[in-house]
Amino acid sequence: MMSFMRPISQITSLTLAVALVVTAQFAVAGSQYVVLSTEPVVDELPPGKVFAPSDVINVPAGTVVTLLGEDGSVNPISGPAAFVVTEDALTSKSSQATGDGQASNLALIASLLTNERQRSESIGSARTTADQSRPSGLDDPWAISIEESAPGCIRNGEVVLARRGIGNRAVFSVRFGGGQALTGLIWNAGKPTYSLPDPIPAGVKSFVVETNKTSALIEIKVFPENAVLENPLEVLGWMVSSGCKRQALAFVHQLVTEQR
Repeated sequence: MMSFMRPISQITSLTLAVALVVTAQFAVAGSQYVVLSTEPVVDELPPGKVFAPSDVINVPAGTVVTLLGEDGSVNPISGPAAFVVTEDALTSKSSQATGDGQASNLALIASLLTNERQRSESIGSARTTADQSRPSGLDDPWAISIEESAPGCIRNGEVVLARRGIGNRAVFSVRFGGGQALTGLIWNAGKPTYSLPDPIPAGVKSFVVETNKTSALIEIKVFPENAVLENPLEVLGWMVSSGCKRQALAFVHQLVTEQR
């Protein structure tokens, strides 16, 4: 594993060795990190804050901060701890290009989390990323809400729909941009998600989901074939750039939860 941070003290070095479990196997530059979550909330470590080489990360006692690295790693750190971020050199033009793209993804994710935190603070809601990114009934980052017209991010052509109100049975239809339609679909009570039986037809760019109460136009965004599904940085960066904000926040929540 490439160097992550230089501990300020020998005791902190031990903390780092125990606390850091890198969940993705990617060996590119890991010189920048964005805060995904801090529990409990600490003003100095807000979601969306970016740390660059030579920055010091101070984690108070009783606090757990989860960082997403430029190398795609998800790193939970338990306090008390203090680290200096170190820089991993890029050694080739190809890795430099990859590093630039990942830095761009990191900036997109940081902007999303910062804006969401500020929005939540302005309406007086909880400020932790975990709370912000947990829409009721919409926890699956690959599930598309049927309650708003917006881009929907999918993988492998599979469409999973999501709704908040799960107490009642619903009858709905899905009409694809090419004119094809699925009608009389049954969404049973107690089920927050519904998977369409077949992949999206080739060439279809959008679809409309209609119930007796709602109608939503979904613009389809397909995960690129050359992207790495196992790299959280790539997935999150793509979701944000595709306009799938709700799904990106749900993915952040999933990443943080998996580290607990």
